[in-house]
Amino acid sequence: MQMFSRVRAIAIVLLTATFVANTGCSTAPVVNPPGEVAGLANAMLRRLAIADQVAWVKFQSSAPVLDAAREQQVLAQAVSAATKAGVDPNLASRFFAAQILASRTRQEQLIRVWSRGGTLPTWGPLSLKDDIRPVLDQLTIELIDALKLFPDSASSRNALVAALREAGYTNSLVRAATRF
Repeated sequence: MQMFSRVRAIAIVLLTATFVANTGCSTAPVVNPPGEVAGLANAMLRRLAIADQVAWVKFQSSAPVLDAAREQQVLAQAVSAATKAGVDPNLASRFFAAQILASRTRQEQLIRVWSRGGTLPTWGPLSLKDDIRPVLDQLTIELIDALKLFPDSASSRNALVAALREAGYTNSLVRAATRF
């Protein structure tokens, strides 16, 4: 099982790298928090990096950031998969709701900057359905695996907060991502 998780993690990294290379987007920052926190922190950072591309697609199409029906669908699927993998359903629900909120917060921040004349990304055209969602689905699996190993303690949560801050995310986004 441990070997399968490592192979799956490598596959996710390769998928993310391929996505990054094919779209011209920047990579997620990599941080070095202690021990078991590193896997969860870096998976969260990769998910937030993908939120940048989601924001770009929504900005270009003038789509609203909030898609409550889609968020509920994503949350239900993630909680179901996490529960099947042995994660407490309440923890899974809180965690994935926090990640969805953090993604939405990031999208809103970027769209606000772009709408005010901020520098626009130079990424090529992206499709939520064909390009982004498959990567997010794979990251959900990685997040579940990392969440199973996460020692839920004050020091571990503080390390997550520090990792997200070190990566340059705003306090409001850090709060959203780590309130689970």
